[in-house]
Amino acid sequence: MTKDFAERSNQSKRKPAKRKPAQRRTPTKGKMTFHAPSFSSGALVGAAIVLLTAYAPEILDTEASAPSSEKTTKETPKIRFEFPDLLKNNEVAANPDTYSAPPATANAAKTFRIQAASFRSEADANVLRAKLLLTDLPSSIESSKVSGETWHRVIVGPFDKKAVADRAMTRLRQQNLTAIWLN
Repeated sequence: MTKDFAERSNQSKRKPAKRKPAQRRTPTKGKMTFHAPSFSSGALVGAAIVLLTAYAPEILDTEASAPSSEKTTKETPKIRFEFPDLLKNNEVAANPDTYSAPPATANAAKTFRIQAASFRSEADANVLRAKLLLTDLPSSIESSKVSGETWHRVIVGPFDKKAVADRAMTRLRQQNLTAIWLN
């Protein structure tokens, strides 16, 4: 069966039913509040339990062992250490050469040098040497013939201490120079 809804619109219009407002709860009923007497009594009971468990063995032990303490002090056996006797009777042979320092003359003559770069052109070598001198690195140029060509090496150093040479190597790497150690 079909209905004609057009006729219905002519009839009296119904108003929708109004909803009743929901009952509101008071804000304190749903939340828990801090109750100071409960908190403080719980803290006191907890502290008492902790103290009792910590000191109960000592309290119970002193009361139980007080009468029998005289017997235990008299019957305590003496402890005898045998280690000092073993040391007195034995002899240890040591080789003092294993603890001697190496001769100082071997390290005194050693100097450290670093090759910053090498160039075919002496002008390029002089430009790099000037840059290194401006950055407080002692540098010099050495020329040598390799395969019939003259190469100009920029040498940084000499340094007496390895730590100073390592700092110079770090400064060269900061300038994007692939420096190498020379012997």
